[in-house]
Amino acid sequence: MIAPTRISQPALAFARAAIAADRIVVAACGIIPAMATEYPEWQRLQELLARGKAEGFNRLSADEIVEFGKWYRRVAAELSYQRTRAAEPARIAFLNNLYGECYAHVYTAPRRPWPSAVHFFTADFPRTYRKHGIWMGIAALLFFLPAIISFAVTWHDSALAAQVLPAELFESIAEQVERHQEIKDWLPIKKGIPDSTFLMTHNIQVSMLAYAGGMSAGILTLILLIQNGIMLGVLGAGVGLHSVKTATSFWGFVAPHGVIELSAIYIAGGAGLVLAYALVNPGIYPRRIALRNAGKDTLILMLGLAAMLVVAGCVEAFFSPRPIDPIYKFVVAGVLAALLYSYLLLAGRRVREEETPSDHPRLMTPLPPV
Repeated sequence: MIAPTRISQPALAFARAAIAADRIVVAACGIIPAMATEYPEWQRLQELLARGKAEGFNRLSADEIVEFGKWYRRVAAELSYQRTRAAEPARIAFLNNLYGECYAHVYTAPRRPWPSAVHFFTADFPRTYRKHGIWMGIAALLFFLPAIISFAVTWHDSALAAQVLPAELFESIAEQVERHQEIKDWLPIKKGIPDSTFLMTHNIQVSMLAYAGGMSAGILTLILLIQNGIMLGVLGAGVGLHSVKTATSFWGFVAPHGVIELSAIYIAGGAGLVLAYALVNPGIYPRRIALRNAGKDTLILMLGLAAMLVVAGCVEAFFSPRPIDPIYKFVVAGVLAALLYSYLLLAGRRVREEETPSDHPRLMTPLPPV
């Protein structure tokens, strides 16, 4: 009886390298395509794969899908077995090629058209707004609280406010008073088209700046929110001090588009604060990963508020300046506010069973056991 020979590690490594070289030569010489006729036991799997690639796997029947799954598991097991034996490099190369083609159709990313506008606006955007509701609330507070304080200070002592605040801000008050002393059409329709484009782009630029300010640890975002809040409060109080009629006309102009536009500004600020928090306090993740995770949600918020600002720009250019009784404008503003916040707070709450969680970017096609 011959005793088994102990193979040294260098010899074993050399043998493995030789097998790998054989596989490369086999693939380079074009042997793999010819294997279809030499391995008839895999013909059925090749037929199903060819049909799926040509017509789409959704055209296969349920029984054929089940059959394809069984064949896929069988070729995976056979490939593993042949690699363990380290025999017939051509067969291993064929099985590896066939398995790789099947793998690409068994493990697939969830297919959703991009951009999926309907799903984005009915689910992604409002859900992300609610997910970061705390930051949205903080941003709203940083915007509207300075507006209330500056309104009160200007209303109580406009001279003191004029000494503290920029002179350009008080010059704009005189312009607004002159514009709103009486109800008139001060923005013709023909001029409204270029003005609406300017308003949209300007507001989007301001929002982008507030959002990008998050990368300064939120300092620039805080400054922009507080500054815009102060401007709103001072302007409202300055116009209101002139007369009740002027104030009513002014707020009747601001309210319809303001409920959307001002909401978009604080949402942009909230998105900036989300980035700032990830930058300052990344938690258990590296800072790069924390910023990337926060960036996914903030991008959704910015795309959503860009659409809001498009609507606000159209309202501001074509409806707000029209010579309509301010009462009707306030009614429209109330309806828009109710619709907007009903949408942000309620839309997308019902999770459909067929939806794929975003935390699992790849799915395994459910296949029955062999």
